[in-house]
Amino acid sequence: MRTLLLLIIGCMLSSTNIAYAQISKASKKVVKTNAKQFEKEGWSLDGTGTFSSVLTAHYAKLDSGEAIELTGNANAKQSLNLAKTNARNNAINEYAEYARSMVRARINTDLIDLNNEQRENFVAGYERLVIKELNGELKPSFYMYKRNNDGTYEMRAFFIVDESAAAAANKKALEAAAEEMGIARKYADEVSNFVNDGFNNISQ
Repeated sequence: MRTLLLLIIGCMLSSTNIAYAQISKASKKVVKTNAKQFEKEGWSLDGTGTFSSVLTAHYAKLDSGEAIELTGNANAKQSLNLAKTNARNNAINEYAEYARSMVRARINTDLIDLNNEQRENFVAGYERLVIKELNGELKPSFYMYKRNNDGTYEMRAFFIVDESAAAAANKKALEAAAEEMGIARKYADEVSNFVNDGFNNISQ
């Protein structure tokens, strides 16, 4: 049993070392700095591994150029599970808020025939739908937590989203919001351009 355990640990260390060797010089510096900082601040991992190993795996995905990072926070929650759920929701909502501002800016230039009420309804519908679409694409990288003196928990969560999946989620939410309001039929060409013309930038 001991031999098997040592073999498993050895494999884990080997894969971490390989991943560390593959990430960029800048990412290596971030991994080293953050691992020390998180430990110094009293954070604990919710799961297995070390801060160095989970950060290495996290930045290896980001360095691939095909993923984006989302982070979420939760404070003063009564359990770790509740803190994790809230941190996940916070990450999605933060992204949706950013995306909403991007959509509003695009509407002001691309769909100028809409009145203010139509614009706000379109943006609200898009925000609701992109949260739904993105939720299935959000992959947890790692969670870390602190237990407060009153027994509640703080949580910080780090997520990875495939960049192409995020772009697809945005486009699908836009198309659905336009369909809900009838905009897609009335402004077919404008909406098509709005959705497809460089909107992948919202996922970066």
